[in-house]
Amino acid sequence: MANTGQPAPRAAPRRRPSATWLGIILIPVLTTLALLGVWELLARTDIVLPSQVPPFSEVMSWLFQHAGDEQYVDAIGQTIWHWFAGLILGAAVGAVLGVALGSIPLLQQLLSVPLELLRPIPAVVYLPLLILLMGAKSQTVIVLAALGAFWPMLFQTIYGVHAIDPQSMETGKVFGLSRRQQLWNIMLPSVLPYMATGLRIASSLALIIAISVELVGGVPGLGAELGASGRNALFSAIYGLLIISGILGLVLNGVLEHFEKRLLRWHVSHRSVSA
Repeated sequence: MANTGQPAPRAAPRRRPSATWLGIILIPVLTTLALLGVWELLARTDIVLPSQVPPFSEVMSWLFQHAGDEQYVDAIGQTIWHWFAGLILGAAVGAVLGVALGSIPLLQQLLSVPLELLRPIPAVVYLPLLILLMGAKSQTVIVLAALGAFWPMLFQTIYGVHAIDPQSMETGKVFGLSRRQQLWNIMLPSVLPYMATGLRIASSLALIIAISVELVGGVPGLGAELGASGRNALFSAIYGLLIISGILGLVLNGVLEHFEKRLLRWHVSHRSVSA
Protein backbone atom coordinates (compact mmCIF):
# COMPACT_ATOMS: atom_id res chain seq x y z
CA MET A 1 0.00 0.00 0.00
CA ALA A 2 1.32 3.44 -0.88
CA ASN A 3 2.41 5.76 1.90
CA THR A 4 0.13 8.79 1.97
CA GLY A 5 2.50 10.76 4.16
CA GLN A 6 -0.06 11.20 6.90
CA PRO A 7 0.84 9.99 10.38
CA ALA A 8 -1.01 6.94 11.63
CA PRO A 9 -3.73 7.69 14.18
CA ARG A 10 -2.44 7.45 17.72
CA ALA A 11 -4.21 5.34 20.30
CA ALA A 12 -5.96 7.18 23.07
CA PRO A 13 -3.68 7.58 26.09
CA ARG A 14 -4.43 5.14 28.85
CA ARG A 15 -5.11 6.42 32.32
CA ARG A 16 -2.05 6.17 34.52
CA PRO A 17 -2.35 3.63 37.35
CA SER A 18 -0.83 6.15 39.76
CA ALA A 19 -3.65 8.62 39.13
CA THR A 20 -6.25 5.92 39.73
CA TRP A 21 -4.51 4.82 42.94
CA LEU A 22 -4.30 8.43 44.11
CA GLY A 23 -7.98 9.13 43.53
CA ILE A 24 -9.43 5.86 44.80
CA ILE A 25 -7.20 5.02 47.76
CA LEU A 26 -4.86 7.80 48.88
CA ILE A 27 -7.23 10.77 48.97
CA PRO A 28 -10.02 8.99 50.94
CA VAL A 29 -7.44 7.64 53.41
CA LEU A 30 -5.93 11.07 53.96
CA THR A 31 -9.39 12.60 54.39
CA THR A 32 -10.33 9.96 56.96
CA LEU A 33 -7.08 10.49 58.88
CA ALA A 34 -7.69 14.24 58.90
CA LEU A 35 -11.21 13.77 60.32
CA LEU A 36 -9.89 11.41 62.99
CA GLY A 37 -7.25 14.00 63.87
CA VAL A 38 -9.97 16.64 64.30
CA TRP A 39 -11.89 14.21 66.54
CA GLU A 40 -8.77 13.67 68.68
CA LEU A 41 -8.07 17.39 68.95
CA LEU A 42 -11.63 18.41 69.84
CA ALA A 43 -11.96 15.62 72.41
CA ARG A 44 -8.63 16.59 74.05
CA THR A 45 -9.46 20.29 74.27
CA ASP A 46 -12.92 19.54 75.74
CA ILE A 47 -14.32 22.74 74.21
CA VAL A 48 -16.80 21.58 71.56
CA LEU A 49 -17.39 17.90 72.32
CA PRO A 50 -18.85 16.78 75.68
CA SER A 51 -16.69 14.86 78.13
CA GLN A 52 -18.58 11.65 77.25
CA VAL A 53 -16.83 11.62 73.85
CA PRO A 54 -13.40 10.04 74.40
CA PRO A 55 -10.41 10.85 72.17
CA PHE A 56 -9.90 8.60 69.20
CA SER A 57 -6.64 7.30 70.68
CA GLU A 58 -8.50 5.99 73.75
CA VAL A 59 -11.08 4.30 71.53
CA MET A 60 -8.31 2.63 69.53
CA SER A 61 -6.63 1.56 72.77
CA TRP A 62 -9.87 -0.12 73.84
CA LEU A 63 -10.17 -1.81 70.45
CA PHE A 64 -6.66 -3.26 70.64
CA GLN A 65 -7.30 -4.51 74.17
CA HIS A 66 -10.83 -5.90 73.89
CA ALA A 67 -11.89 -6.33 70.26
CA GLY A 68 -10.57 -9.87 70.27
CA ASP A 69 -12.38 -10.87 73.47
CA GLU A 70 -14.59 -13.91 73.13
CA GLN A 71 -17.78 -12.05 74.05
CA TYR A 72 -17.27 -9.48 71.29
CA VAL A 73 -16.27 -12.10 68.72
CA ASP A 74 -19.43 -14.03 69.57
CA ALA A 75 -21.46 -10.80 69.33
CA ILE A 76 -20.08 -10.09 65.86
CA GLY A 77 -20.88 -13.63 64.78
CA GLN A 78 -24.45 -13.32 66.08
CA THR A 79 -24.97 -10.03 64.24
CA ILE A 80 -23.56 -11.48 60.99
CA TRP A 81 -25.93 -14.43 61.29
CA HIS A 82 -28.93 -12.13 61.88
CA TRP A 83 -27.88 -10.01 58.90
CA PHE A 84 -27.31 -12.98 56.60
CA ALA A 85 -30.50 -14.86 57.46
CA GLY A 86 -32.64 -11.72 57.29
CA LEU A 87 -31.08 -10.61 54.00
CA ILE A 88 -31.54 -13.97 52.29
CA LEU A 89 -35.14 -14.33 53.49
CA GLY A 90 -36.24 -10.78 52.72
CA ALA A 91 -34.41 -10.54 49.38
CA ALA A 92 -35.77 -13.87 48.15
CA VAL A 93 -39.38 -13.00 48.99
CA GLY A 94 -38.96 -9.49 47.58
CA ALA A 95 -37.47 -10.76 44.31
CA VAL A 96 -40.17 -13.38 43.72
CA LEU A 97 -43.01 -11.01 44.54
CA GLY A 98 -41.36 -8.23 42.53
CA VAL A 99 -41.22 -10.39 39.41
CA ALA A 100 -44.87 -11.34 39.89
CA LEU A 101 -46.03 -7.74 40.42
CA GLY A 102 -43.93 -6.41 37.57
CA SER A 103 -45.15 -9.08 35.16
CA ILE A 104 -48.86 -9.01 36.09
CA PRO A 105 -50.26 -5.44 35.95
CA LEU A 106 -53.57 -6.47 37.50
CA LEU A 107 -51.82 -7.94 40.53
CA GLN A 108 -49.78 -4.77 40.98
CA GLN A 109 -52.93 -2.64 40.82
CA LEU A 110 -54.63 -4.79 43.45
CA LEU A 111 -51.69 -4.61 45.87
CA SER A 112 -50.35 -1.13 45.15
CA VAL A 113 -52.27 0.64 47.93
CA PRO A 114 -51.43 -1.86 50.72
CA LEU A 115 -47.77 -1.92 49.66
CA GLU A 116 -47.45 1.86 49.56
CA LEU A 117 -49.22 2.07 52.94
CA LEU A 118 -46.88 -0.42 54.62
CA ARG A 119 -43.69 0.67 52.88
CA PRO A 120 -42.90 3.79 55.00
CA ILE A 121 -43.38 2.00 58.34
CA PRO A 122 -39.95 1.31 59.93
CA ALA A 123 -39.36 -2.35 60.68
CA VAL A 124 -38.38 -1.57 64.28
CA VAL A 125 -41.95 -0.41 64.94
CA TYR A 126 -43.04 -4.05 64.84
CA LEU A 127 -40.55 -5.02 67.56
CA PRO A 128 -42.93 -4.80 70.58
CA LEU A 129 -45.51 -6.94 68.79
CA LEU A 130 -42.97 -9.58 67.74
CA ILE A 131 -41.46 -9.70 71.23
CA LEU A 132 -44.94 -10.43 72.61
CA LEU A 133 -45.50 -13.13 69.98
CA MET A 134 -42.01 -14.66 69.68
CA GLY A 135 -39.96 -13.33 72.58
CA ALA A 136 -36.61 -11.53 72.52
CA LYS A 137 -34.59 -14.06 70.51
CA SER A 138 -32.71 -14.40 67.26
CA GLN A 139 -35.79 -15.31 65.24
CA THR A 140 -37.29 -11.91 66.07
CA VAL A 141 -34.19 -10.11 64.81
CA ILE A 142 -34.13 -12.18 61.62
CA VAL A 143 -37.80 -11.51 60.84
CA LEU A 144 -37.38 -7.74 61.27
CA ALA A 145 -34.13 -7.69 59.29
CA ALA A 146 -35.91 -9.63 56.54
CA LEU A 147 -38.72 -7.09 56.57
CA GLY A 148 -36.22 -4.28 56.11
CA ALA A 149 -34.48 -6.12 53.25
CA PHE A 150 -37.78 -6.98 51.58
CA TRP A 151 -38.80 -3.48 50.45
CA PRO A 152 -35.75 -2.36 48.42
CA MET A 153 -35.52 -5.74 46.72
CA LEU A 154 -39.24 -5.72 45.92
CA PHE A 155 -39.32 -2.31 44.27
CA GLN A 156 -35.96 -2.64 42.52
CA THR A 157 -37.18 -5.90 40.99
CA ILE A 158 -40.43 -4.24 39.88
CA TYR A 159 -38.44 -1.39 38.30
CA GLY A 160 -36.23 -3.93 36.53
CA VAL A 161 -39.19 -5.84 35.11
CA HIS A 162 -40.78 -2.60 33.89
CA ALA A 163 -37.49 -1.61 32.21
CA ILE A 164 -37.42 -4.72 30.00
CA ASP A 165 -37.62 -3.76 26.33
CA PRO A 166 -40.98 -5.06 25.02
CA GLN A 167 -39.43 -5.55 21.58
CA SER A 168 -36.95 -8.01 23.07
CA MET A 169 -39.79 -10.09 24.47
CA GLU A 170 -41.65 -9.95 21.16
CA THR A 171 -38.49 -10.98 19.31
CA GLY A 172 -38.15 -13.95 21.63
CA LYS A 173 -41.71 -15.00 20.86
CA VAL A 174 -41.08 -14.65 17.12
CA PHE A 175 -38.07 -16.95 17.38
CA GLY A 176 -40.16 -19.51 19.23
CA LEU A 177 -38.61 -19.17 22.68
CA SER A 178 -40.57 -20.84 25.42
CA ARG A 179 -41.72 -18.93 28.49
CA ARG A 180 -38.85 -20.42 30.48
CA GLN A 181 -36.32 -19.48 27.80
CA GLN A 182 -37.66 -15.90 27.70
CA LEU A 183 -37.37 -15.69 31.47
CA TRP A 184 -33.81 -17.04 31.50
CA ASN A 185 -32.37 -15.35 28.38
CA ILE A 186 -34.24 -12.03 28.21
CA MET A 187 -35.95 -11.11 31.47
CA LEU A 188 -33.32 -12.25 33.96
CA PRO A 189 -30.33 -10.45 32.33
CA SER A 190 -32.41 -7.26 32.18
CA VAL A 191 -33.56 -7.45 35.81
CA LEU A 192 -30.28 -8.62 37.40
CA PRO A 193 -28.60 -5.16 37.55
CA TYR A 194 -31.65 -3.73 39.34
CA MET A 195 -31.74 -6.68 41.72
CA ALA A 196 -28.03 -6.28 42.48
CA THR A 197 -28.61 -2.66 43.48
CA GLY A 198 -31.60 -3.67 45.57
CA LEU A 199 -29.51 -6.36 47.30
CA ARG A 200 -26.84 -3.89 48.38
CA ILE A 201 -29.46 -1.46 49.70
CA ALA A 202 -31.22 -4.34 51.44
CA SER A 203 -27.91 -5.45 52.98
CA SER A 204 -27.35 -2.07 54.64
CA LEU A 205 -30.90 -1.93 55.95
CA ALA A 206 -30.76 -5.50 57.26
CA LEU A 207 -27.56 -4.77 59.19
CA ILE A 208 -28.92 -1.50 60.64
CA ILE A 209 -32.17 -3.14 61.70
CA ALA A 210 -30.39 -6.19 63.16
CA ILE A 211 -28.14 -4.07 65.38
CA SER A 212 -31.05 -1.79 66.34
CA VAL A 213 -33.28 -4.70 67.36
CA GLU A 214 -30.41 -6.27 69.30
CA LEU A 215 -29.94 -2.96 71.11
CA VAL A 216 -33.60 -2.39 71.96
CA GLY A 217 -34.60 -6.01 72.53
CA GLY A 218 -31.47 -7.18 74.31
CA VAL A 219 -30.91 -10.01 71.82
CA PRO A 220 -27.25 -11.21 71.80
CA GLY A 221 -25.19 -9.35 69.21
CA LEU A 222 -23.35 -6.08 68.69
CA GLY A 223 -26.48 -4.12 69.60
CA ALA A 224 -26.78 -5.85 72.97
CA GLU A 225 -23.11 -5.14 73.71
CA LEU A 226 -23.69 -1.48 72.81
CA GLY A 227 -26.62 -1.34 75.21
CA ALA A 228 -24.62 -2.96 78.02
CA SER A 229 -21.72 -0.54 77.48
CA GLY A 230 -24.11 2.42 77.55
CA ARG A 231 -25.75 1.31 80.79
CA ASN A 232 -22.30 0.98 82.40
CA ALA A 233 -21.03 4.32 81.02
CA LEU A 234 -18.17 2.63 79.14
CA PHE A 235 -17.77 5.38 76.57
CA SER A 236 -14.64 4.01 74.89
CA ALA A 237 -16.42 0.67 74.48
CA ILE A 238 -19.47 2.40 72.96
CA TYR A 239 -17.43 4.19 70.30
CA GLY A 240 -15.26 1.13 69.73
CA LEU A 241 -18.33 -1.00 69.06
CA LEU A 242 -19.68 1.69 66.76
CA ILE A 243 -16.43 1.57 64.78
CA ILE A 244 -16.65 -2.23 64.63
CA SER A 245 -20.22 -1.94 63.33
CA GLY A 246 -19.14 0.54 60.68
CA ILE A 247 -16.23 -1.62 59.56
CA LEU A 248 -18.54 -4.64 59.44
CA GLY A 249 -20.91 -2.72 57.17
CA LEU A 250 -18.05 -1.69 54.87
CA VAL A 251 -16.75 -5.24 54.63
CA LEU A 252 -20.16 -6.74 53.87
CA ASN A 253 -20.87 -4.09 51.25
CA GLY A 254 -17.45 -4.67 49.70
CA VAL A 255 -18.10 -8.41 49.48
CA LEU A 256 -21.44 -7.82 47.75
CA GLU A 257 -19.87 -5.34 45.32
CA HIS A 258 -17.16 -7.87 44.48
CA PHE A 259 -19.68 -10.59 43.68
CA GLU A 260 -21.82 -8.10 41.77
CA LYS A 261 -18.90 -7.17 39.51
CA ARG A 262 -18.13 -10.84 38.86
CA LEU A 263 -21.76 -11.73 38.21
CA LEU A 264 -22.44 -8.70 35.99
CA ARG A 265 -19.05 -8.39 34.30
CA TRP A 266 -20.90 -8.59 30.97
CA HIS A 267 -23.03 -5.51 31.81
CA VAL A 268 -22.09 -2.21 30.19
CA SER A 269 -21.67 -0.38 33.52
CA HIS A 270 -19.03 -2.83 34.74
CA ARG A 271 -17.35 -3.05 31.36
CA SER A 272 -16.92 0.71 31.30
CA VAL A 273 -15.42 0.71 34.80
CA SER A 274 -12.91 -2.00 34.01
CA ALA A 275 -12.02 -0.57 30.60
